[in-house]
Amino acid sequence: MAPKAEEDKIALTEKQIQDLKAAFTTGSFDQLTKPLQDAFSSLENISLNVAVVGESGEDRANFINIFRDLCEEDEGAAAPTAKGEARKTPVAYPHPKYPKVILWDLPDIGDPGFSAKRYTEKMDVASYDFFLILASQHFRSFHVNLARYIKKAGKGFYFVRSKVEADLESVRQSNPASFNEMVTLQKIREDCLQDLQAEKVRSPKIFLISSILLSKYDFYLLEEALEKSLDLPKSHSFLLATPNSSHRILEKKKDMMLEHLWLVAVVACGIQTDAIPDISVVCNVDLLVRTLRGYCISFGLEEESLRRTAEHVVQPIEQLRALVRSPLAAAVSKGLVVDLLIQAASRAPNLPKQLVPMASVGLSFAVVYSMLKAFVEDVATDAHRLLVKVFMSHKGTSEPETSVSKALENQGHS
Repeated sequence: MAPKAEEDKIALTEKQIQDLKAAFTTGSFDQLTKPLQDAFSSLENISLNVAVVGESGEDRANFINIFRDLCEEDEGAAAPTAKGEARKTPVAYPHPKYPKVILWDLPDIGDPGFSAKRYTEKMDVASYDFFLILASQHFRSFHVNLARYIKKAGKGFYFVRSKVEADLESVRQSNPASFNEMVTLQKIREDCLQDLQAEKVRSPKIFLISSILLSKYDFYLLEEALEKSLDLPKSHSFLLATPNSSHRILEKKKDMMLEHLWLVAVVACGIQTDAIPDISVVCNVDLLVRTLRGYCISFGLEEESLRRTAEHVVQPIEQLRALVRSPLAAAVSKGLVVDLLIQAASRAPNLPKQLVPMASVGLSFAVVYSMLKAFVEDVATDAHRLLVKVFMSHKGTSEPETSVSKALENQGHS
């Protein structure tokens, strides 16, 4: 365990320190708070529109539902997986936790007479942030033609091979004695590469995903690819909405939250503040309540998320609650926040040395920052603990992340 002084040290960039120093010198956060409040609001309210396309409505619906942590039984919210009458217009499926993150189920592609040009014109490609092009078996010419028109419109696209677990099971049953999951996965990947290369796609990159568990195969690599291609606010929005399907994704969420702690702390200390009894701290407790609840929701520490996880691992929800040491989202109250602030004040958080002369002015900032940091680290630890429980319930069904990463890197760069 790190020394306590290190645990409570406030890590800021030089630019952040200089901005805070200027604010502390005047004795007010007002000048700094307005632009930070605008930036903070944009992180919470940024919209993201994800287009999901493919020849099978069932494949698209499965992906849309699993990404939003829903099943078909969730009437009114889940995308229907049963085959129905072909649609001609897109259908929006907002994320249940982040309603401005919307997955769009676009009409089928690949029917006789299909024209990628007419399709992209009718679907208004410009209204989406990026496209996921799904195939459950082979990538064909219509997948590639569609990708080319999407690229012409200036939008990003990703080839996604779905239903991988069905192929693995088929090979396993056909060759139980010689079955090797990694070899089979590589064969699926090579077949996809050959399909796309036959259509003159240079150095294609394919992401293999499961229609059951996003923790398997290449989903986290897809998330990383999107992180690099989207602008920062939209990348953060996608990450927050991403299911907690791997330890890497959990760490990315934690890192993103830690990166913005100074911003949250400044805003909380600069608008509609109240004095905290017994400690020399003034801050916006209501804002901190909403922020901590948001952290819990993103890490799945809420009653509904725990219920779904319990159903998924077929275990009583009480066993999952016993793994969680942090409060669930609904339990975060003004009283709890005040208690956490008092605990943070007792740890005497360390301001950067450049801000020490303004310590009397910066005390509120330091305490709020320290409290937020400790809370994020605690809820992230609980989320990791829950994920281990999920992994243990599916032990042996996921390939190691490092192996997946190496396999994808071998494909080259898009």
